[in-house]
Amino acid sequence: MKHKLGVIGYGTMGSWHAENVRNRIGDLDVAAVYDIDKEKREKAKADGFSVCDTAEDFFKTDIDLVLIATPNNFHQYYSIMAMEKGKNVVCEKPACLSVEELEEVLAVSRKTGKLYTVHQNRRFDMDYVIAKKIISEGKLGKLFMMESRLYSNRGFSKGGWKAKYETGGGLLYDWGIHMLDQILEMIPENPISVYADLHKVYMQEVDDVCSVTITFESGLTARFLCDLWCHIKEARWHIQGDKGTAVIYDWFGQQGKIFQTTDVGVEESVGCIYTHNGLSTSMYSRPIQELNELPLPLPENPPRWEEFYENVIDAIEGKAKQIVTHEQILKDMKVLMAAFESANNQKLVKISL
Repeated sequence: MKHKLGVIGYGTMGSWHAENVRNRIGDLDVAAVYDIDKEKREKAKADGFSVCDTAEDFFKTDIDLVLIATPNNFHQYYSIMAMEKGKNVVCEKPACLSVEELEEVLAVSRKTGKLYTVHQNRRFDMDYVIAKKIISEGKLGKLFMMESRLYSNRGFSKGGWKAKYETGGGLLYDWGIHMLDQILEMIPENPISVYADLHKVYMQEVDDVCSVTITFESGLTARFLCDLWCHIKEARWHIQGDKGTAVIYDWFGQQGKIFQTTDVGVEESVGCIYTHNGLSTSMYSRPIQELNELPLPLPENPPRWEEFYENVIDAIEGKAKQIVTHEQILKDMKVLMAAFESANNQKLVKISL
C-alpha cells in the first residue's frame, strides 16, 4: 500500500525530507507541499513537487501523513491541525517549545488515534550507534562519566529564524535536543537532575553555545557540549567506566579506540612523571602491559535513516510500534525544559518524570 506524504515548510529540512523520501522510501510518495513563503513554493515546484498555495488546499489533498518542517513556534499549531483533519504526523525536532504545548499535542493524538512522532534522525548516526553498543556490551564496566561534543565555527545565519527568540531559535532547541535524545536513549536509567550553561556569544536573542550536564540515578554524569564558535575540536564522544575508556573522534566512527584495564584498582605507583616545575606520581600512566586496546565495535548492519520512515509506515498500518515514542518525546522535553530553567536561574534543577 502506497502512503502519501504532505510537507509543510519547504526550507532546509522540508526540502531534504521531500527529496530523500522521493528517492529512498519506496512505500511513500510526496503528494503535496505547502509553505507560506511564495519563493519556497516556487522552489518546490521547480523541484518537481505538487504545491498548494494555502493550508486549506493542502489538507484537501489525498495525503495521510504530514511532515512538519516549519520554524519551531509553529510545530504545535500544525501538529494539532493535521491530526484533527485525520492525518498522521511526523514533526521535526524539537516537538514543541514547552512541556505544556507537547502534552496538548499528545492528547490530540490519543483522541484522534492518529500517529504522532518526532524525526529523531540522529539515532541512526554511526558514531551514536557505536557509542551505544560500547555501553550496552559493558566494555567499560560501570560508567561514571561521559561527554558528547559537537563543534562548528560559523554560527547561525543572523537573518534566519534559528537566530530569533520568537520562532524558537537557539542551539539548545536546534542541536541540544538531538544530543539529549541520544544520551537518554543510551542510558537505561532515569535522569535526576540537570545543570546547564547557555551563552550568547555572537547571537543577540538566542544561545549559540550550550553545555548541559545530566546526572542519573547511579551517579553517572553525562555532559553534552555544542559550540558554534569553536576553532579547535575535541573528540565526538569520550566515555569513562571503572574498567576502561572509549573515544570516538568523528561522525562516522572511523576514528576512535577503547582501552580496557587488565589490572583494575589502585596500585602502588611504580614511577612518576616529571613536569617543568615538579613531579607527580598520581599522573603517572599505567604500564602498557596493564592495558588492552580494542577496536571500536562496528555494528553488523550499518544504521539506515530509511528505518525511521519504514517504521512510521509500519506503525500506521498497525504492524509495529513507533520507535520514537510519546514517552520518549515527553521525557526529552521535560529534561530540555529543566535545562532552560537551570541556565536561566544558574542553579541545579531536579527532574521529575
